[in-house]
Amino acid sequence: MPKVHNIGSNRFIQFLNFPADWGWRVCVKGWTQEIEEPFRFSEPYILRLPFRKAIVFGRWLGTCSEEDALDKAVQRRDLTDDDFQEDKGWVPAPDQDSEESGWYFDPGFGDVG
Repeated sequence: MPKVHNIGSNRFIQFLNFPADWGWRVCVKGWTQEIEEPFRFSEPYILRLPFRKAIVFGRWLGTCSEEDALDKAVQRRDLTDDDFQEDKGWVPAPDQDSEESGWYFDPGFGDVG
């Protein structure tokens, strides 16, 4: 998580790399959750800057337990086909055959016949 710069007791800013394609939008609403104490959460505004950078302006909405914070930070969502569109920035992993790599798991501990 990028460093949080607190402004007063409940407001903050962050600077981050934001490699998503926003189209013509300059500002979007986001979501952030701290995974270290005090486990604060927020729904900040993310303002796009040049060169895929962004500045985040937010107000902490509250705190939660460590377990809840970690659950929120890794919350599951259902993926759809739209999440895997190359025109939206998704890049498939390169194909690699395990025999081409020259390394493989040998359960015989070196006893290759």
